[in-house]
Amino acid sequence: MKIKASMLASLGAVVTAVAIVALGVVSTSLLADYAAFLSIMLVFFILAVLFAKFEESKISSKEVALIGVLAAITAASRIPFAALPNIKPCTFLIICVGLVFGSLAGAMVGSLTAAVSNMFFGQGPWTPWEMMAWAMVGLVAGYYGKRHPDAGVRVVILLGIILGMAYNTVMDFSSWIVFYRCDPDLLIPTLIAGLPFGLLHIIGNVIFAIALGKPVLVMFKRFQKRFRVTYGAKAPSVAEASP
Repeated sequence: MKIKASMLASLGAVVTAVAIVALGVVSTSLLADYAAFLSIMLVFFILAVLFAKFEESKISSKEVALIGVLAAITAASRIPFAALPNIKPCTFLIICVGLVFGSLAGAMVGSLTAAVSNMFFGQGPWTPWEMMAWAMVGLVAGYYGKRHPDAGVRVVILLGIILGMAYNTVMDFSSWIVFYRCDPDLLIPTLIAGLPFGLLHIIGNVIFAIALGKPVLVMFKRFQKRFRVTYGAKAPSVAEASP
């Protein structure tokens, strides 16, 4: 029996999560000492599951190339807005990718966006957290798009608000774990300090959705039709067609 890489990564994530919970029960001081390391390991295992699922999926080479191009565009779109605090088109674009191309494509573009763009903004312990948070954005948008294929700009705006808030909550929580060592007294102040940045993130998502939502969705759907191959009923042969 062949063991899939996604299964091994899932097992690693479960073991790491159990270790974190066990440390929290046994000793809060030990949890404070090892929380940053264990949390980063947990995030890496979660990302490993994502990449393993992508590797195991039956996706065409054209779609792989398209995902790479979309990830590069989304990462590059972050750079011109570097001077603006937390107002970037990345989340908006990842939502659009998820809605049109599905959960796996959205999650891959989201994770790659953080990894690639941080070559410009700077790598650090926040990078894997950003990869996971933006992968979550693409994943959720993809699930919604699968059930509502005709989703329009209003949906992009709504998801931009909800997922923008979720993204910033994840990042604030990561700061509390990595930089403040799970100090209970600093959790609420950390979340409160992140509220202005979260609000700017949401405002940016809404502005980009209103200004660019419709043309971006139309463009992505056109790309989807060109790059995705669908198979219909088998055409009848000449012998079968003749009476």
